[in-house]
Amino acid sequence: GCLALSLVLPPDGLGITVCWFKWWFDLPCPGCGLTRSVTCISHLQFAKALAYHPFGPLIYALFVANVAVLVMPRSWRAACRMRLKANDYWLRRLYTAIIFSFLAYGALRLLFNAIPTM
Repeated sequence: GCLALSLVLPPDGLGITVCWFKWWFDLPCPGCGLTRSVTCISHLQFAKALAYHPFGPLIYALFVANVAVLVMPRSWRAACRMRLKANDYWLRRLYTAIIFSFLAYGALRLLFNAIPTM
């Protein structure tokens, strides 16, 4: 769904704000720019994708991995599940690091956008 939609949406968005946080406070939330970043990747505009949101490529890779798991044979899915369970300790730490980094990025971006310029 999301990958297919990213192929038809324009890379720079539709020109409307869909983020309620941005709409109310005129400040970016941690996820602001992710849709445009994913859409830019679908249109092979990688530098622009990173400029919109540095976590866009990771989100895109997760979407692609999700689609791949959905279409792979059942035996392969079982093998993937076993491999993930075998590496559960490290995957949980990686997940925690990614979430922390995402929130830290959002907080820093919010802080720097909230500081008035002279």
